[in-house]
Amino acid sequence: MRRDIAAYAPYQVFLNHPYDKDFRRHADALGFAVVAAGLVPVSARDLSSPDQLRLEMIFEAIRNCHYSLHDLSRAHGEGPDNLARMNMPLEMGMALYHALDRQRVDRRCAFFVPARHDFRRFASDLAGLDPKVYDDEPTTLLAGAYEWLRAIVPMAYVSSQPTVDVVDAYREFTHECTGIESAERDGVLTHDEAREVMYQVCGAREWWDWRNTRSGRDAFPEVPLRRKVR
Repeated sequence: MRRDIAAYAPYQVFLNHPYDKDFRRHADALGFAVVAAGLVPVSARDLSSPDQLRLEMIFEAIRNCHYSLHDLSRAHGEGPDNLARMNMPLEMGMALYHALDRQRVDRRCAFFVPARHDFRRFASDLAGLDPKVYDDEPTTLLAGAYEWLRAIVPMAYVSSQPTVDVVDAYREFTHECTGIESAERDGVLTHDEAREVMYQVCGAREWWDWRNTRSGRDAFPEVPLRRKVR
C-alpha cells in the first residue's frame, strides 16, 4: 500500500472493477477518467503489505478515498463450477456503507453496468441509485466516469476539461501504450506501466500535476518505461 494513502483522501478515487483480460480496456478507461480529472486512482492492485490482510488493505483504501467508481459487469457464473466472483459486490458494499454513513457529504459512489445486462435482476437495490449504463466501447465508460467526477468533485480539486478532449487524450494513451516494451511475457503492459503512461499523457496537458512538488514526486515515483524501436 502507498505509505501516504491517507494524505490524499480528498483527491482519491477507489476503482472497483473486474481484473480479467477481457475487461482490461474498460479498466484502463476508468483509470484514465480519474487521472484526466486531476485526481488519484486507487485500486486493489495498488495495495501491497505483507503484514496486513488483503481485506484490511482494501478497507483502509476505501476509507481514505472520498469517491469510488464501481463496475458490475460480472454477474454470471464462470468456469467449470459456474461460480460468480463476489469481490466486487463486497467492495461496493463497503464503499456504499461509508457513503451512507457520512450522508454522502464527503463520500460519493457511482455505479456502472453494461447495457447487455439487466442489473435489476441481480442488484435490484441499485435501481434507486441510478446506475450508469454503458455499451461495449471503453470511451462510453470513460465519458460517463469523467463527467460524474467533474460534476461531483469540488471545482477546487478537479481538472475540468471538455469530455471530447478527454476522449482524444485517451486515444493517445492507447496509442502510446503500443509503443512501450512491457515487462510481462505476453506483451501487455503491467498495471504500473499503464498508469505511468496515463500520468505522462495527462501531465503533458497539465491536467494531472501531482509530481510538481517534492512530496508529490515521492508519493508518485516515476515508473521507468522502455519504448520500442520503430
